[in-house]
Amino acid sequence: MTPAEAYEQHDLLITAADAIKRRGDLTGALARYRAAGDLVRGLLDPGSAARQPLAAMALTHQRIGEALIAQGDLTAALEALRTEFDLRRRLSAVDADDAQAREQVARTGARVAEVLVLKSTIATLGGGGAPGRTQSGEVSSTLSAAAGALEQHGDLAGALALHREGLAIRRKLAERDPDDVDHARDVSWSLAGLGGALAARGDLAGALVSHSEALAVRRRLAERKPDDSQRRLDVSWSLMAIGDVLEQQGDLAGALAAFGESRDIRRTLLAEDPDNEGLRCDVATSLARAAAILVATGKRAAALAAYRDARDHVLALCRKTPGHAAWQSDIAALDARIAELAQPS
Repeated sequence: MTPAEAYEQHDLLITAADAIKRRGDLTGALARYRAAGDLVRGLLDPGSAARQPLAAMALTHQRIGEALIAQGDLTAALEALRTEFDLRRRLSAVDADDAQAREQVARTGARVAEVLVLKSTIATLGGGGAPGRTQSGEVSSTLSAAAGALEQHGDLAGALALHREGLAIRRKLAERDPDDVDHARDVSWSLAGLGGALAARGDLAGALVSHSEALAVRRRLAERKPDDSQRRLDVSWSLMAIGDVLEQQGDLAGALAAFGESRDIRRTLLAEDPDNEGLRCDVATSLARAAAILVATGKRAAALAAYRDARDHVLALCRKTPGHAAWQSDIAALDARIAELAQPS
């Protein structure tokens, strides 16, 4: 096989492995990433400054590292990412004016640091006796933050694994101290994060289970202290997440009910705190989401009323903060929907 053919086959294997990883088959993806590396490893001389083999092997180790993180093998992942870091530095040295290469070095170095933090905090959980409340809470928070970072980079499988690990830690904390409100609320946020990750991967049934459990936790907390506005707002957020999933599943009646209950909670909270811009924006969002479903179910008059109500709330925000680009854009979008629905059908 010529070098050109080897690089071509390398790229094809990487692309195939990426697709397999997105489907959740981490073992199959890793096998192909490693096969891709085997194809071009012999083309990389120890002291070589050739750009193509350096770039190909750096990409290979990056992909291997991310897949190993998703599998939970942080030790092997760290080794792969450190190798990638060394290759990126060599690649950057080929052309000192290559800003993109320098950026890749910085990005890989930051990723190595993230994995070191994860590895050390998780090791704290597993060794030296039972972890303390603060230690475990910090680990779960770190895992949640890392899961969010993976989601932003499109690594949904890796994010899902970290969400589940963080949830397991928070469940244990809540079980040890069932009267601790903070632990219970943390569990609800982990469940919500897991639900979002599952929905992003197309597992709507799993997402609905996770969001529904989060809602149940939040309802219990709100019932225990009805005057706590944050607990009621948490309930409204779970209802919106459930409405999103139900809408994607085609259950428009269920989605409308969820959005409607969320709207009612937010209206009550806004009445208690009329100067709260965030709450007013939340009410407008709930109204607009419900209006879209009313349109889809043929209830044009009700949809028109909901869109107009949403517009009134956004207009109040615009008057309070003139020149706010996002709210001006929202007004324009709502005006378009209102004009469309106001036309005779």
